[in-house]
Amino acid sequence: MNWLVNSRRTERLSYLVHTGDLVHNPDQFSQWERTDRAFQKLETHGFSYGVLPGNHDFIEYGSHQPYYQFFGAHRFKSKPYYKGSFLDNCGHYDTAGGKVFIYMGWCKAGKGELKWMNRVLKHHKDKEAVLAFHDYLTFKGTRSRNGEKIYRHVVVPNKNVKLVLSGHYYGTAMKMDIPQSGRIVFQMLSNYQSFSKGGGGYLKIFTWNPSGIRVRTYSPYLNKERGKPFELKYE
Repeated sequence: MNWLVNSRRTERLSYLVHTGDLVHNPDQFSQWERTDRAFQKLETHGFSYGVLPGNHDFIEYGSHQPYYQFFGAHRFKSKPYYKGSFLDNCGHYDTAGGKVFIYMGWCKAGKGELKWMNRVLKHHKDKEAVLAFHDYLTFKGTRSRNGEKIYRHVVVPNKNVKLVLSGHYYGTAMKMDIPQSGRIVFQMLSNYQSFSKGGGGYLKIFTWNPSGIRVRTYSPYLNKERGKPFELKYE
């Protein structure tokens, strides 16, 4: 978080996407408090970001869910980039950099979720869309059952969807599909938690340019690159 704030100008950083599992043990309140303080650093400096809940963010048995206490819609509703919520921020969408970022957490892809995402995408059909999920692409580079449902019912019919990001499964993977002639959709899994040092602090940095999206994997914690940057070409 410190690196994002301190490097926002030199690295041209403007928005952070988190694909879930904000904590590891949802019933340990101290983990939520630390996560809360970490994201407060971004808020203090006006750095835009979006989150969604993963399976580790929900207590399996119990009516009290700390996710909603700490990261429900109330936390974001005053942010200028925050545009709408689904089930108290289990899903939501932001607009930033001329794009629409749509999130859906551990709600699964039920009829209500699919309908809400399609409605948002149609309303913002003039904007390039980035979708963020917890469960979508597996480490094998194939879509999960949940991901396949989202792909067929949300990604394919909405031509403004260009990039889909996800986590949950250990490892990294990428899949490219051409749902219609002349249209490419990139789908990426990024989950480094099985690495040493709790994942090593790796994150992906996306830079949009006219020909595509440049992707860099970097750890501010280790000050180390993982592989060489590459470009997702639109054509």
